[in-house]
Amino acid sequence: MDIQKATEEKLERKMQIGVPIDETMLEGLIQKKLLTEEAAQRLLAQKNDLNKEIRKNVVPIPISDDVMNIIDDLMTSGHVNSLSEGASYLIMLGVKSHDSFFNELSKEVIVIEEQRKKIKNLIESSLIFSETSPNSQLIE
Repeated sequence: MDIQKATEEKLERKMQIGVPIDETMLEGLIQKKLLTEEAAQRLLAQKNDLNKEIRKNVVPIPISDDVMNIIDDLMTSGHVNSLSEGASYLIMLGVKSHDSFFNELSKEVIVIEEQRKKIKNLIESSLIFSETSPNSQLIE
């Protein structure tokens, strides 16, 4: 595999885990012949698609001074462009670093949801009084 293709694939993996990639960095890689212009354009287009997908939910949260300092450092270094982008980046790093835990959690949540559906169906199918019964007011 040539160096340009390897660089593109590495950058693509980094973008997928939330590492910000900016045009300045891509231009530097093009100048060093580590990336083609076409690959840079593909990566920028993919970045825009990922940003649209990632940024569709907004959650206001309080954060500690320590976390705020980290976000400030990320902004000062040019790694992120805003407070919300910095917070999103840190959250994504946390999620990715505990990927197996969150996968297991998702599996268990599915089991819980299925059990709730079964319980609801059991209750609905086991009602003693029909809706037209004079005693139906007892279960309302």
